[in-house]
Amino acid sequence: MGKMSRYDWSIKTGITRVNTSFLFMRFWMLLILLGLAGLGATAKAEVSAEPLVWNVITNEYTAKPGDISAHLFFMATNVSSAEVTIDGVKTSCGCTSAKMPSDPWHLAPKESGRMDITVDLRGKTGTLLKSVTVLSTNAGKQLLISVTIPPGGTNTLSPEMANRMWNQEMAAADRQAVFKGDCVKCHLEPAFGKNGAALYKVACGICHDSPQRATMVPDLKIWAAKTPIGTNYWKGMVAHGKPGTLMPAFAATEGGPLDQNQIDSLADFLKAKFPSPEEPDSDEDEDE
Repeated sequence: MGKMSRYDWSIKTGITRVNTSFLFMRFWMLLILLGLAGLGATAKAEVSAEPLVWNVITNEYTAKPGDISAHLFFMATNVSSAEVTIDGVKTSCGCTSAKMPSDPWHLAPKESGRMDITVDLRGKTGTLLKSVTVLSTNAGKQLLISVTIPPGGTNTLSPEMANRMWNQEMAAADRQAVFKGDCVKCHLEPAFGKNGAALYKVACGICHDSPQRATMVPDLKIWAAKTPIGTNYWKGMVAHGKPGTLMPAFAATEGGPLDQNQIDSLADFLKAKFPSPEEPDSDEDEDE
């Protein structure tokens, strides 16, 4: 073969460079594809590691003039293929309460649910930062709450009235709330060791006979005068309360302060103090 001309050598060198560049391009494309596959696997692993997806992690609220509380909620969705159980929640302070749909809270696969949050704004200003810790063996999470109270946005109620409205809100959300937290000093402890009239004064009269009685709390005298009830009805009402109202269950077995002897003595007193137009002799009125 003869000597390669300068032109032929240039052509060959160019082809070699093109082939080399193409190989390098394929090599880098392969690395990129491998990297993307790794990211996908990581993302899939992260999804499987978080069985619950929350609508927000930080919930924000701006108070309106006259607000004594902030009401927010978090939505959770179980994106896993197994049931998730939330054993409970813990708030960062006593002025924040969280209410789950049930306790414990069970979420089936693909099921969603709502957790309601209430923050006490009485006497507070500026920006409040709170946390709600979700307790679960496989779905624990810390959720955050930011509440902004604009200048001049705090309510103008007296401390006494603000406290009363706050307690009513808590009772509306959980009728047994009067036997928890700060409320025990007024609604739980005074009932210990008392019976009859003395028990009525501290357990019933504090709400039903109050000059500032809430409109949803009945006047027992007027109510009993037009309602045929007897002793057994009073026993049931005192012991078990009335779901869907502010009336709590006073029986110790249901979280209240009274034993059975106290309940019996209070029912006898109520029957005598608030006579009914008809007093059934049977026990049927207990479940009315």
